[in-house]
This record gives sequence, structure tokens and C-alpha cells, in this order.
Amino acid sequence: DLIRNYKLIIKEKNQQSDSDSERQSSTSSPDLYSSDCGEPMIFEQEICFSDSECDIENSQNRTSNKQKRQNKLENARKKQLSYNSITMKNDDYLFEKLDQSLLNEVVSENSKLLSTRLIKNNSQSSFINFETTDSPKNSSLVTIFAIWNTTVGSSLLAMAWGMGKAGLFPGIVINLIVMTICLYTAYVLLKVKEKHGPIGENFEVPELCRLLIGRWAEQVSKVFSLVILIGSDIVYYILMSNFLYNFVVFIYGYFNEVGNHNPNADTVQCPKEILVVNKTHLVQSVVPSTPFYTIWNLYSTVPLILAVIMFPLLNMKSPTFFTKFNSLGIVSISYLIIFVAVKSFVWGVHLDDWSGEFHIKSTFCVLSGTLTMSYFIHNIIVSIMMQNKHQKSNGRDLTIAFILVSFTYLFLGAAFYIAFPLKKTCIEDNLLNNFSKQDVMALIARVLLFFQLFTVFPFVTYMLRGEIMSCIKLIFGKERHGEFSYTKTIIININIVFICLMFACFLPKIGTLIRYTGALSGLIYVFVMPSLLKMASLRKENSLTFTKGFLHVGLIILGALNLISQFFME
Repeated sequence: DLIRNYKLIIKEKNQQSDSDSERQSSTSSPDLYSSDCGEPMIFEQEICFSDSECDIENSQNRTSNKQKRQNKLENARKKQLSYNSITMKNDDYLFEKLDQSLLNEVVSENSKLLSTRLIKNNSQSSFINFETTDSPKNSSLVTIFAIWNTTVGSSLLAMAWGMGKAGLFPGIVINLIVMTICLYTAYVLLKVKEKHGPIGENFEVPELCRLLIGRWAEQVSKVFSLVILIGSDIVYYILMSNFLYNFVVFIYGYFNEVGNHNPNADTVQCPKEILVVNKTHLVQSVVPSTPFYTIWNLYSTVPLILAVIMFPLLNMKSPTFFTKFNSLGIVSISYLIIFVAVKSFVWGVHLDDWSGEFHIKSTFCVLSGTLTMSYFIHNIIVSIMMQNKHQKSNGRDLTIAFILVSFTYLFLGAAFYIAFPLKKTCIEDNLLNNFSKQDVMALIARVLLFFQLFTVFPFVTYMLRGEIMSCIKLIFGKERHGEFSYTKTIIININIVFICLMFACFLPKIGTLIRYTGALSGLIYVFVMPSLLKMASLRKENSLTFTKGFLHVGLIILGALNLISQFFME
């Protein structure tokens, strides 16, 4: 079979060559095969089918090119030996006798001539599949920290608040359970892509759904990817408004309220006791009635001013400039962890009733919804892991990354919850709100997070805009709907900013937004689609059993219950 496939490649190559190469091929073809022996002489002598091949033969002294060819051949041999249909002993003999430069040149020149049947049905054919794309460059360590940096986000600020909703020890258990489920479903997506996705191509969840489930599943996946992106934009906008407000108030108070500014004062506060809750919005009763505080209002003017600042940046055709500041994410998250560690050490342990922390609270579903968002990386996990240099270690690297993420959440959430000196019900969904504007360490955290979100928000909006155009094209089936134009960009950006502005003014509760967004998008990306893809893959391999189907259907039901329960939590 191997010889027959290479004869097919050579024949198709000769048909597409010019008249000179055809004459050369016809001249040398009688010598290719010997009538006295059963083996083709292509394995016994070196032959150049074209000038480019001859050039490669003459430049074999170049160490780098030779090493690449040897690596490709070695990978091909490993893949070849893995197929049950061609495990005969003479395969090793063919590979040993095959001239390396000729093999690699023929494959690289004629990879586009291969039929779809030979590429996709590799389990029924002995032909070797080679990846023509560039090899991944990221080491396992870089891949692990890329997953950690991408996964750990704004929900880190709400982790202690979530612990308070579930109880300390039940919260730790729920954290580990949700982490395990999200890790498993992310690994399922990687294995399904590995088995059924095209080699070397980026196939995320929507493409895998179209391939194995149907077009309807692709459309559902794309729609719910919009939910996770718009939810992220809203949360980022609320946090930016909060950080900008507190930073300006700190500067104003430092220069204009010298007598009232006391850096040594107790900076821990309980916002629930100083805020009057209205049915429509929150009113700060302790804010001085000065012209400055009338103009600089957290729930009206600040979000509006932020919209004026951000809107021009959102209309850029490409947000590549903002990707240069990705390192701010690691800096801000690292500082936040140090900040909580220092504050917890200074406060000490403030947990009087340890036995009560073993009982699960009725609002524990608040934490499960929040954690579904916290561990959400399923819409881009395939792209991240494709850049891993060690593809065989994807499962190990993914597991290590999720363990690091879980440790980060547990450390920050549990440490802050245990050490918080006031009533645990005072813990805010944004833990920085528990510190006064005079706290310098909290101010630094706010500034770092503000600049991080200031660079992330345009990039997320760019992805959201692209997904919206992609969904429009998918629904209406016209290519022109997905093309870039400044008119479409401005219209979409106006709607996005308006939605974010309304939430920042009337519902500035990131905990509520995170848990609803996480439960809704997680239902599709964490529970439903990975389970359906896994069952479709097992069915295609004729290995779907009742037990496996029951377990994956149970995952879907669990995700649905997680979403439904959010509507019953106060």
C-alpha cells in the first residue's frame, strides 16, 4: 500500500509538470522498477524528479535542513507503526531503505495532490500524514502559565464573597468539584479534536460541533460565545468605572482634604452598612455634598466619562497594539495575591465558630455559578494547546494548569475569608470595596487592575464584534455580512458600550453578573457540548455504552440544574 500511494503521488506530479519534466520522467521511468526483483528501485538509488529536488540533494550538508527532514521521517515512522493495518515486519525494512531526502521532498511537493479520502480515512489507509503547518514553539511551562493567566480573571475578586455564600469548607469542596468537571470537559474537547479534527488546523468547539453533531450545534455554540464575551465586557466595564472613581477620589482627597486624610486610619469597611439600597440604584449616603462629588458620581457620570474615553479605542480595525500589554495580567494578579496575603497576615485569624463553617449554606449555588465562569476556558483551549511543543503532554500540562488555577482561587478566597476582621456578610463581590479609598496598597491594586482591563476591554470587544459578524453571516448565509466596515463597527460598538453603561449605572454587581454568565455559558460550553461531542465520538467508534452515555447525560443535567438554581438565589 505504501509503494502504491507513492506511485500515485509521482504519477500526479508528472501530470502537472511541464513538457521538459515529462520527458525526463518518461526517460527515467523504465529504470524505476526492475523486472528482475520485486522491489521498486526507487528505494535503491537517489533520483531527482525536478531541479528543486536536485538542489535539495546537493545541499544536504546543511545541518538544520537535514535535521528537519530526519525529524519528519521519524514522526512519520512513529505514526505509521501505530496503525494496526500495516504492522507487518517489512514496513521497517521499507523505512530503512527509503531515501530520506527523496521521501520528504515528494511529500512536501505533493501534499496538496493527495485525495481527501487518503487524508481523512487514515485508519483505513497506510499513507503517512504530515503536518504542513509550522511546528508549535511553546514549552510545557509556557503553556501551563498561558492557561493560568487566561483562566484567572476578574472572578478572583469575588472568590471570598462566594466562599461566604457556601461556607468555608463546603466552598473548598465545591471548588474542587467544579475544577474537576471543567478539567475533564476541556480534556474531552482536546481528545475529540485530536481524533476527528483536521491535522494542523484550528478547530474550536463550534467547528467540532458542526463536524460531529450538526449545523444547529455550531449555531448554538456561536450564540453562547457571544454571551460569555458580552458578560466579560460588562464586568470589565463595571470594574474600570469603580477603579477610576476610587483613584480620582484618592487624588482629590489627598490634595484638597488634607485634614481628613489619615493614612494610618483603619481602612477596612463594610459597604453594606454605609450604602442605602434603593430599588433602582445605590446611593452613597456618606458622600459629601460638594460640587466635586456631585459631578464625580460612581453610578452616573463616571461610567459616562469612561465611555467617552473608551469608544474611540474600540473602533480600531485591529487590536494588536493592546496585546503587547498582556504581561500586565500576570503583574496585577500576582500583586493581588501578595496584597491579600499581607492583609491576611496583618489581620490574623478571625473565625470564631469553626464548626459552623462545615455546614453548607442554602446559597451554595452562587459559588458554583461563579466557579463555572472562573474555570471557563473551553472556547479557546484548543488554540492554546495547539501551540504546545509537546503534544503528547497536553493532558498533563492541562491538569497542572487547572491545579494552579484552583490553588490561586482557594488561597485568595479562603485566606481573605478566614482573616477578614468584620462580619463575613460584609465581604463584597469586589473585595477591594472592603477597603477605604485611603488604603495605599488597595489603591495600587486598583491602578494595576484598571490599566490591565483598559487594555483587555478593547481586545474582548474586538472578539465580540467578530463573533457578532460571524453569527450574522452564519444566519443569513451571505459573505458580505461578515466583512469589515467602519459603519458596522461603529454601530456594533455603540450598542456594546450602551449595554455596559446601563449595567454600570443600574446593576453594578459583578458577583451577580459573573454567576449568571458563568452558569448560562457554562451550560453549553462546559456541560452540554463536550458531553454531546464525547458521545458522538464514542458512537462513531462503536464504543458508546449505556454507562458512558448515562454519565455524560448526567453532566448535562447537572449543568442545567446549576443554571436554574441561580434564579432562586437572593
